[in-house]
Amino acid sequence: MTTFPCLFAGADHTLRRLSQVAARLMFAFALLAGLPPALALAQPAAGESRPRQAVSVQLGWKYQFEFAAFIAALEKAYYHEAGLDVSLREWSPGVDVAQEVAEGRADFGTLDSTLLVERANGRPVIAVAALLQHSAAGLLASRQAGIAAAGDLAGKRVGTSHATEDEILAFLTANALPSGKFEHLPAIGDARRALLAGQAEAVGVFIGDAAVGELVAGGDHLLLLPRSAAIDFYGMLLFTSESFLQAHPETVRAFRAASLKGLEYAFDHPEELVDRVLARYNTQNKSREQLLFEARQLRDLARPAGVGSGAMSIARWQHVVDVYTAQGKLKPGTDLLGFVYDPDAGGLGPFVPWMLGGAALGLLLVALGARKFLASKA
Repeated sequence: MTTFPCLFAGADHTLRRLSQVAARLMFAFALLAGLPPALALAQPAAGESRPRQAVSVQLGWKYQFEFAAFIAALEKAYYHEAGLDVSLREWSPGVDVAQEVAEGRADFGTLDSTLLVERANGRPVIAVAALLQHSAAGLLASRQAGIAAAGDLAGKRVGTSHATEDEILAFLTANALPSGKFEHLPAIGDARRALLAGQAEAVGVFIGDAAVGELVAGGDHLLLLPRSAAIDFYGMLLFTSESFLQAHPETVRAFRAASLKGLEYAFDHPEELVDRVLARYNTQNKSREQLLFEARQLRDLARPAGVGSGAMSIARWQHVVDVYTAQGKLKPGTDLLGFVYDPDAGGLGPFVPWMLGGAALGLLLVALGARKFLASKA
């Protein structure tokens, strides 16, 4: 009779190893699936503290209410409570925000929907949350030049900045005004000054600018929004790099949650946040009234009815892909694989936690089956 003398040699050791491997897989599963940490790892002893994780954020512009989510999370200690030591970096001329994050000089950054183009051009960036669900770009036009609607811009001069160009051109194309039917003035600089000086009949602007509101209220100018022609880009996006997400998935999840908590607080308490900006962050020397105007203009862009804070949808991103593809900035067939962060799936994608969980469960079942088999042979 053939025997297998080594088959169950050291069986107890083998079972112990199987159990250890299963336990490690269950730990990874718990972390990636977002289960309470107590289910994955014992908590520190009472009174024991962990060092806070240093996190840097490169902002896409100078301090203003637009960045109130981060300011609120800092000032209200939401980052501290999440175990994070966060530093904000104000934008300055020459700073390429996507490059700073992609090359690891900053852990997070803020950018608009051009983030997708940055990724397509080879920068390994990932959209973590939409802090503004809709873009804050608009087209300010002169009524005195005979403009009452987008179609009236045929043959007129339209100025844009780097920040407004993509959406404004897409908006005009959607209104049957493709390139060639108007004179495009790119990189126009001070848009409002160019408009008032008669250098252009319409200019791309940031709708949170109180001076834009004053011009519209005066009656001689009108504000046209790309959304009126179904051009609906995301506004300010929080993003990180692939390498940072892979190395620090818990930090990304914690930073995102604390920032969104700050976003909610900022728009629930705009006057308090304006006071904090004036006290510590007002590098642009804006007035209280200007900052409050910005808060009112951005409120509905950040928290539209029926949309959760920070939420992003593949359908909305596909719309952005379609617009950029039509402009020649993306190749046809560009996909979104790996670009949109899923906070419920950790850093490795939505199916990995369940794969790990299944593997752990399988190992546990093998271990239990082997133990029962050995007991029956005893």
